[in-house]
Amino acid sequence: MTNMDRLKVLFEEIGSYQHAIDGGRPFVEVRSDIYNRLLEASILLPPGNGHIWDDLRMWVMQGWAGAFHNGGDSEAEPWREFLQEIGEILERSPG
Repeated sequence: MTNMDRLKVLFEEIGSYQHAIDGGRPFVEVRSDIYNRLLEASILLPPGNGHIWDDLRMWVMQGWAGAFHNGGDSEAEPWREFLQEIGEILERSPG
């Protein structure tokens, strides 16, 4: 499998998790799965393509805001932590 083929699979999996969460699956159930796929994708993504992560960051920020609105700090904290974690990954990404 080429890097681009693997990236396609990773993006599809990340998208599937996003849709599942948007459909009601608890974020904490799939957080580590998304993180692991994001980490791998960030390594494989060719330089100059980092802009594709903007939508993921926005989705996480919307999840954070929704969780805060619905459950306060305790509900929103996993989202805030995740946003920080992915920020650290993506800062090191060659993409």
